[in-house]
Amino acid sequence: MTGSDLLRRKMKGYDLYRYLKPIWNTDIIENETFMFLGEDDAAPFLLLPDEIVSVKNYFLNKDIGSENYGVENGKLVRKGNIPYYSIDEYYTSERGKYGICVNERTANRYGFAEQRYLLYGEGDTFTKNQIAVTYKTREKWKGFVPVGKQDRLPSFTDKLLRKEKINLTFYGDSIMTGCNASGTPMGGNTPPYMDAFPILIKQFLEGVFGAEIVLFNVSQGGWDTYQGRAAFEERVLPTSPDLLILGFGMNDSTTPLDEYGRMHREMIAKLKAQNADAEVVAVATTLPNTDSTWVQNQAMTLGVLEQIEKENDCVAVADMTTMHESILCRKRYRDMTANNINHPNDFLGRIYAQVILKTILGDRFESFYES
Repeated sequence: MTGSDLLRRKMKGYDLYRYLKPIWNTDIIENETFMFLGEDDAAPFLLLPDEIVSVKNYFLNKDIGSENYGVENGKLVRKGNIPYYSIDEYYTSERGKYGICVNERTANRYGFAEQRYLLYGEGDTFTKNQIAVTYKTREKWKGFVPVGKQDRLPSFTDKLLRKEKINLTFYGDSIMTGCNASGTPMGGNTPPYMDAFPILIKQFLEGVFGAEIVLFNVSQGGWDTYQGRAAFEERVLPTSPDLLILGFGMNDSTTPLDEYGRMHREMIAKLKAQNADAEVVAVATTLPNTDSTWVQNQAMTLGVLEQIEKENDCVAVADMTTMHESILCRKRYRDMTANNINHPNDFLGRIYAQVILKTILGDRFESFYES
């Protein structure tokens, strides 16, 4: 049985094999998501579509008739019975639970005279208003392509190829927990019931390589790097990681960069003191909603992680920051978020898995799809 067959056997309401095909090397985009603001909104595609294969609701259990949309100048245009938010609903006057302010640039664009806030919600608050489009494309991805860094992870790679038992530990904030994947409580436990991206990664590695992957996810929503460092010995070391995937940064909007670096270095040192063969993937965070005032230090943490990578041959940076920035050159933030503040929906969560898999597997990841 091939790796493709093994992955397809794990299917719930989605196709894991097709979901993990890298966006930077494909001629078909699977269930790209869109959310409309205003009844006549037009949402840009990630790549120029040549043929629309399907248009469904986010839950993938209802077809959207062609009379309800059009494709014009590389954009998906709302024409009929598709949910949408009004501008005043989406940029609300109500402060809400977190009170994330709309930035001045966005406020000026819409002519707001008073302070506005981003609408927030978990579960299917936003995804129930999103649609998923699968389409064929001849356009080649010209944005950021993640770098394979398997040479920095020789112990992990050796165990994987030998089909040995691997302790794979994820530790970070709510994004690293896999928050808002449709098959999670924060995602509403709704169709297509996509698993959190750490589970997608485990399933891919087990299905393709036949290794025994023991997954530990000891991440905690809302945490910044200070909290992560404080709980490191208690949470991470008992899992005895062979590969630790660290993901802090979204909540470090005001953390001094030198402190951010110090705490990562201390966590890595603690891990190596326990197991000299342990290796680390440091995931550079995606950005918060670019309409908000919360965009501060997040993108700059990438440079800190890259410096730590230079200092430690056992550390590989998975660069979701630059990937997200590249995607945002083509798509709007609202088209790929599940809480409108900082959590990815299924589409962006799949890209997290793709970038991490490319980082740890290098060419082996893409060659799986070329075989």
